[in-house]
Amino acid sequence: MGWFSNLLLPGRLRTGPTVLLPARPDPKTLLAIAQLADPAARPDGDGILAGGSRILPAVELGVDMLAKLGVEGEERLWACRIAAEGPLPVDFFDKTLAEGIAYRLGGWSLCQGEPTDPVEDERRYPVVYLPAAPTPEETLPVLAGLLRPVNELDSARWPDGELVDGIVHVAIRQGRVTDVYAGADTVVTVEEGHRVPPAVGVRWPYLTEVAVLRVSPLPPRPPAEAVEVADVDARAVEDLEAAGEHGQRDGTADDEATATAQDGATVDGATVDGAALDGAGGGPESDETEEPEEPSEEASGEASEDEDDLAYGPETGSADAEEAMLARATLALTLADRLQGIAADSGAFQLGEAEDVLPGRYA
Repeated sequence: MGWFSNLLLPGRLRTGPTVLLPARPDPKTLLAIAQLADPAARPDGDGILAGGSRILPAVELGVDMLAKLGVEGEERLWACRIAAEGPLPVDFFDKTLAEGIAYRLGGWSLCQGEPTDPVEDERRYPVVYLPAAPTPEETLPVLAGLLRPVNELDSARWPDGELVDGIVHVAIRQGRVTDVYAGADTVVTVEEGHRVPPAVGVRWPYLTEVAVLRVSPLPPRPPAEAVEVADVDARAVEDLEAAGEHGQRDGTADDEATATAQDGATVDGATVDGAALDGAGGGPESDETEEPEEPSEEASGEASEDEDDLAYGPETGSADAEEAMLARATLALTLADRLQGIAADSGAFQLGEAEDVLPGRYA
């Protein structure tokens, strides 16, 4: 590498997307991971081509170079930069690819100067890709033996839902979401109109859009002070715009926005996936201006823990969280098998077995 390339290297790595790894990755391992996102990925020279992006060979970074990247506390890392082969990457696939590689090799993703640890993203929920959204007649018999049954319908939470063989079914037919199915602890949301990620395009090259079944945990029962529908919808729109700026997880910015909007939306008046998180405990503002009291450290800690429980369930990295991830992945794999779809993680990396959702799988 020449002196001029060395001069430009920190800026290129900082702009990214770049994968920062604790050990030098094996090229065969990198190829295997890339083929989870794009089965047509192949070696090309000293790099790998996948989904219109090139994974450049790993470069060793010492303390000085890491300092230029703003990375502290590490003496040596290996960096793999993801470069688009065309004018622009397809649907932010390069960013998704970098995060997926980092997740599986125990590293970090660096994009626009911001290093992120993909393991800290608690919302890495598995999905199932299908050519078309399945009907309730097709879905309910499959879910009947997979979801933990509900004893009785919670009409306050699901005012327009119906209980069918222990499963709550809510027909939406509004926007991308067509149906919602809920068991005692799991929600399966059916969405249509998603763009086709590379892993799906290889199997169904004739599709211009694809349906998605998203498997997520059922949040705790929202309190009576849950935010109103209009406020939730406004926040969902803001989340959608933010997702369009920062990329996506399912192969497109729109897909991530849909997932975010879904997490903070309501289903015909029923609070879904965290609507209560933003408004729990809230009330009308007082006319009198008062100095806000600083919460105690103990109260702050309790509030933080409560919010985490409402949003994501068990703490990330705990045994309970790992068990929950494996259970959702197993459900997604079973749905994919019975509905003839493709099971994948939130970054559109295919799942061969449930353990593929665990971090550091290829480390």
